[in-house]
Amino acid sequence: MSQAELRELYRNRLKCEKQCYIAEQTGINVSVLSQFKNERIDLYDHLFEKLEAYLLNN
Repeated sequence: MSQAELRELYRNRLKCEKQCYIAEQTGINVSVLSQFKNERIDLYDHLFEKLEAYLLNN
């Protein structure tokens, strides 16, 4: 999965869940998730894997 695909999956999930909840569940800082959502940054590999696992398994 690419950064862009994960970003789109994340944006769709935000329609149902709050960003702060996802941050709490994944252990990723809420500001990092916000910057990722708004295409300001790409996630480091370990953060990418955490978010991908959460979005695909929950």
